Amino acid sequence: MSILVLLLFFALIGTMIYGDSQSRFISLIAGTVLFPTTALFVKNPSISPQHILLYAFLLIEFFQDRENFFKSIFKNPLIIPLTLILGSYSATSLFNSGLASKEMYYGIRDFLDTFGYILAAYIAGKKLDINEFAHKLIPFIVICCLFGILEGLINANYPYKFINSAFPIYEGMYDLNGSVGLGQDWRTRTCFTTKHPTAFGTLITSLFLFYLPYFKKERIPQSKVVLVLVLLGMNAVICGSRTCLFCVVVGAALYIVDKFSIIAKIAVTGIFIFSLSTLLAIAVENVGASGQGRGSSLDFRAQQLAFSFMAIQNSPIIGNGNKFTANTILEEGDRGKRAQDSSGQDMGGLESIVFTLLIDRGFVGLGSYYLFLLWMFFILFRNRSKFEEINGGFTLIIAGSVFLTLSGTIGNSSSFLFLFAGIQLGYIRQKQEELQEIESREDLDRFQQKISESQKLIESDS
Repeated sequence: MSILVLLLFFALIGTMIYGDSQSRFISLIAGTVLFPTTALFVKNPSISPQHILLYAFLLIEFFQDRENFFKSIFKNPLIIPLTLILGSYSATSLFNSGLASKEMYYGIRDFLDTFGYILAAYIAGKKLDINEFAHKLIPFIVICCLFGILEGLINANYPYKFINSAFPIYEGMYDLNGSVGLGQDWRTRTCFTTKHPTAFGTLITSLFLFYLPYFKKERIPQSKVVLVLVLLGMNAVICGSRTCLFCVVVGAALYIVDKFSIIAKIAVTGIFIFSLSTLLAIAVENVGASGQGRGSSLDFRAQQLAFSFMAIQNSPIIGNGNKFTANTILEEGDRGKRAQDSSGQDMGGLESIVFTLLIDRGFVGLGSYYLFLLWMFFILFRNRSKFEEINGGFTLIIAGSVFLTLSGTIGNSSSFLFLFAGIQLGYIRQKQEELQEIESREDLDRFQQKISESQKLIESDS
């Protein structure tokens, strides 16, 4: 089985090298899903098959189309927030350890391993037909969903076990020597080949909101769209991530409400806010003091936030350093230890991205990250009525931002959000360039027509 897994990995590499941009991008998505961050070729520095595929995609695009590659970097609509994020990585490293330090390396790697996906997707989105891409990706999604459902039914995850066992180093939380089952007494949990149900939930949320605009559209056969949405909806329930289920419902609701008239939007928004406030009150009362083993409660999140503020009291602006949370607090090199507060109470991984950003890169890192998300939202929201295929992109960003805020980026889960948001941003840019080219051509035609008319007038006068 390990040989088959390795053959699959090298087949994806081969497809990237010899295939077109669409095949290359589909291979990147498949590799990002199938090869979790828990599987490594080398531990220090960590080299995972997932990130090798990302680097391969970027390198091949660089050598095959340098003009588009550099335009995608320096004329990227997200260049300002991305530059600020890179600045936050550099600032915390310089302040805490200096330029020539392992911390600077951590910052560069983390920036590339996190935001390289938005660049890759943007590059692809400028070159491929997004409708054809969405259609061709459906078989892979169906396979993932069916395995997710099967995992929930039998409470055994064989793909995760086989894939992680195929690589030299495994850094996961499950024992590969026995049956890998995530189900609990009070809920079903699945992760397919991702690191954790939260990461699988991020993937499901991103896919559901990416395909939702294709419902009742003729771009893709409707039977396939309905099948995908139903299977993704089933996995949203089965995966056991409450954040996933919440974000799918909220994202779908926002997409539907956006189709209403202004008066209806105001009325529905009012009802939604009232309902949400009621649900939050119930949640605080009933979930706030959830028992042991019942998942992270609101009280627990408050404890994590308090811990985060304590951790940055000496450096609130730029934080304690890149990877400080992972390497110092969570001690990821020793799986038997977890984050401890001053009383010795387990901090459970500091799930929200707010906590890790605050501790590692301070308020500068936190602010630049959310500016990046907000920037993407405004671009997609502003263009939602112009391009039918991406008119639900703004809900993808809203739901994704909520997901990262509530549950963090375990298993590099933000890569799923960035892949499907990035291709929409690239598609917008592709269409804008096409419109500019048409307008330029029309202007040239009008100019040539005026010259021709002027020549005729001159000839007639003479």
